[in-house]
Amino acid sequence: MISRILKFPALFFESILDRAVSVTGALIFMQIPAFLVQYQQRLGGHVDELSRLIKKYAIAAAENGRTVEEYIGLHLKSEVKEFISTGKIMSENLEKFNDISEALKNLSQSKGIIKLYVFIRDVEYDIFKAALKNFVPGISFNYETIFYAIAGIIFFMILYFIIKKSLLLVLNKIKFKK
Repeated sequence: MISRILKFPALFFESILDRAVSVTGALIFMQIPAFLVQYQQRLGGHVDELSRLIKKYAIAAAENGRTVEEYIGLHLKSEVKEFISTGKIMSENLEKFNDISEALKNLSQSKGIIKLYVFIRDVEYDIFKAALKNFVPGISFNYETIFYAIAGIIFFMILYFIIKKSLLLVLNKIKFKK
C-alpha cells in the first residue's frame, strides 16, 4: 500500500512529462512549413538580385556584340589580372544564379513532404543560416502542418521512450549491483 502511494507522484509526473514531450515535438515540427516559406522567400530574393546583376552583364555584353558567356570568357582570358578577377566574379555569379534559380523552381513546384526532401537536397547553406537567424515562428493550420505535428509527436515520443528505457536499464543495473 505504501509503495503504491509513493509510486503515484512518480507516475503522475511521468504522465505530465510524456504529454509535455509530445506537445513540444508537435510545436517544433509545426515550424517546418513556416521555415520553408521564409527560406523560399530569401532564396527568391537572392534569385531576383542575381537576375538583376546578370541582366547588367547581358546589356554590357550586347553593347559589345557578345553573349554573356563570351563577355565573361573575354575577362577570364585577359592579360590584366583585375579583368580576370572580375571575370571570375561574373562567372561565379552566373553559376550561382543558375543553381539557386533551379533550387527555387524545384522548391516552388514541390508539395507536402516532398518539399522537405527537395529543401534538404538543394539547400543553400548561406541562405539557410540567414533564414534560421531571422526565423519568425509561425503556425498555419492546414494538412501539411498537421502532418508535421503528428511526425513531431511520433519522433519526440520515440526519442523519449528510448531515453526512458535506457535510464531504466541503467538504474536496474545499478540496483542489482548493490
